[in-house]
Amino acid sequence: MSHDNQYWDELVSRLYNSGDENENKSSEDKKKESGSDYLWAVELKDRLKKVFEWDLFDKKEAKLRLDYRLRNMESSRLPFYRSWWLRAAVILIAVLSGALIHSLMTGGAQENLYSEIVVPMGQMTQVNLPDGSKVWLNSGSVFKYPTEFDRSARQVYIDGEAFMEVAKNKRKPFVVNTKKFSVEVLGTSFNVSAYSTENSANVTLVEGSVLLCPEDKKWSKNLTPGQSAMMEDGKMPEIREVNTDFYTTWKNGKIVFRKEILEEIARKLERWYNVEIKFKDESLKTLKFSGTFLKNKPIDQVFTSLSIMDGRIGFVYENHANQKDIIYIIKK
Repeated sequence: MSHDNQYWDELVSRLYNSGDENENKSSEDKKKESGSDYLWAVELKDRLKKVFEWDLFDKKEAKLRLDYRLRNMESSRLPFYRSWWLRAAVILIAVLSGALIHSLMTGGAQENLYSEIVVPMGQMTQVNLPDGSKVWLNSGSVFKYPTEFDRSARQVYIDGEAFMEVAKNKRKPFVVNTKKFSVEVLGTSFNVSAYSTENSANVTLVEGSVLLCPEDKKWSKNLTPGQSAMMEDGKMPEIREVNTDFYTTWKNGKIVFRKEILEEIARKLERWYNVEIKFKDESLKTLKFSGTFLKNKPIDQVFTSLSIMDGRIGFVYENHANQKDIIYIIKK
């Protein structure tokens, strides 16, 4: 927008100077109000950022200007008087007006509000979407979805692992977007594991049908129930017939391994138990294990079971008060 700078300058100027009517207050009163008003401004800005999708249109310069003014206020403690509702109204109207102007200038495309769910390490959660679909999120996942789906499609975003039961709607496909590929469905249940920190990802279909497509649109693959697609760096997936329980029982609190190398098992255990796992011997990473564990059991019980399965491995648990505990996998 050509007048963005002037528009936001005026906003910040109004925000900064709206307390002129209070200039007759004593210096002591001003000093007391300055600190609380600054905190109020920071809190209001943070709340607006959560409610409004800042990245949908160009307000980067405005954000920088507001941050700059707030930093100046923090350092110099300039008077910032409390016209609470007036200030809140000015900021909110300005933000929404900016969105409207941008929408008109970019062809009138509707901008939507989004909710973002961040699942801490060692935890899981379930989300009910506006269309009736259900989503289970595994540890360390980030899930983003609109508070209201538009008329053409139901777009959601995942960085992590999720099991989804999608409500059927033939006129409005459900699209799961990851960093490197998308999954399009009409109504089905499936599991997707796509952590941005890992090179591989997989999609496992329990029922219904899904269409996989990479970001560059170079290929597409349909899955049928009981199939799993394993992808490396967005390349053409390897599709296999699988027991889907192996990929979905995590949502029921179970850890299942089937001929999986210890390095991959350790990576999953790190997320599920919020610990750091280190190998003292690199050769141990390729050892394969199969088994089923309950996630509510302590991690030392899991490693005790693994060491019973293969007598070549042991482990040392190192506790840390203010950071993650560390588990060292050692060779006996």
